[in-house]
Amino acid sequence: MKLLSRPSLPAPPAASWSLQRRLALGLVLCIGGTFAVLFLALEYWIDQAIYQRMDTSLMQRSAAVSRVLQALDATTLHMLMPEYEPSGHTEFFTLFDPESGSVVLRSPSSAGATLPLGPVEQGTPRYYDVTLPDGHAGRALATRVPVSGGRFHTLVVATEREDWDRTERRVHWALVGGIALATVLATCLALYLVRRVVVFLERTGTVVGNLRADQPLQPLGGDFPRELRPFVDAFNLGLHHLYSAIERERRFASDVAHELRTPLAEIRTSAESALTDPDPVHTRQALQAAIQSCLRMQRSVDTLLLVARLESGQQALALDPLDLAALVRELLPLCQRQPAAQTVQVQTQLPAAAWIQSDQGILERIISNLLRNAMEYAPVGDTIDCRLERSNAGWMLAITNTAPHLQAADLEHLGVRFWRKDSEGGTAHHAGLGIALAFALAQAIGLPMHFVLAHNRLTATLGPWAPLV
Repeated sequence: MKLLSRPSLPAPPAASWSLQRRLALGLVLCIGGTFAVLFLALEYWIDQAIYQRMDTSLMQRSAAVSRVLQALDATTLHMLMPEYEPSGHTEFFTLFDPESGSVVLRSPSSAGATLPLGPVEQGTPRYYDVTLPDGHAGRALATRVPVSGGRFHTLVVATEREDWDRTERRVHWALVGGIALATVLATCLALYLVRRVVVFLERTGTVVGNLRADQPLQPLGGDFPRELRPFVDAFNLGLHHLYSAIERERRFASDVAHELRTPLAEIRTSAESALTDPDPVHTRQALQAAIQSCLRMQRSVDTLLLVARLESGQQALALDPLDLAALVRELLPLCQRQPAAQTVQVQTQLPAAAWIQSDQGILERIISNLLRNAMEYAPVGDTIDCRLERSNAGWMLAITNTAPHLQAADLEHLGVRFWRKDSEGGTAHHAGLGIALAFALAQAIGLPMHFVLAHNRLTATLGPWAPLV
């Protein structure tokens, strides 16, 4: 014997992407790139500020040396400016004769070394980087200065830049460290916040995983953040549709089981009677009864399928202009062909025309069901009133019949599938779905339907319909 196994859930995809990993990579690239651009900009501004500061200092020193050279003997320059003493290792100068190119004077701190003139083609004053006589890196300025006798010499002054370079390196490392620390902190903080959201979603996923169709629907999102509300609302709407579909399937299965139970029992009884009774007349009657039960069962299944399609939205509406008065006139003769209609009278009050817009096929089912239901339950000799009148709201259709067995409390049960005042069940012509089908069809096209019981007379009211003309 082969055992049937339960269908397994589809396996999740083998590879999936990580939200946290992508976020971390994006943050590192975005924040790191932004800080890198900021670092380059700050480095440029710091270099410019340092060079501007050194160049300003060199210009001031060249002006001071020029004044001394004009007023005093050049040999006494180092006495008036002690920073150029032999013990100094930060300030240097060299004076050139531009005609001969020879060195006229060197600072005592130069120890006999000559400062380079730099790129002569740039003219004067010109700033450039040099290697100082003590081997350190420096910054130099070459400019023309007047000397005694009205002549001009080329003066090159230089200053050491080691301290500036160390300061600049410290600033650079501080910026790099700050950028790296800020990137790491921002990424970790973002990942921490994302992780909190992920944990929250994991808890919600556990709740969703524990949902059961046999339990009431518990909507999600009571404590969700505002940014996730659209997702939560859409998810809850999807759950509502799913639960509604499950409920429709259960109701359909229950309705089918309820409705087919009586016809199947009748068919079995008729078949057993046909097998045991040798009289051909009784056998024929039993087979005819079985056929009637099959027809009733077929009508019930067709009715339930139509209601299920309407409730699930699988059957679309076709709204067309139609004459409601002409439709009622056309349906009355068809409904009066049933056996129950032979014992009642139908009194109509219809206008010449009543143009509306609706689904004609669905409207035919609603009106015919109401008319057949009135003829089925009206007592013998009763008069059924069918009125179509126009009010301020629109066209109203009212079908009234005598219902001596109904009470006011029974009105709330009208429209419930298979509900009957008589608990013994329906007949071969009445499946207990007429009013329920009419309600479902009316809801599908947005048509109001009401029942009123007054003086043992039941009135089913449809409308209003908005008139076209």
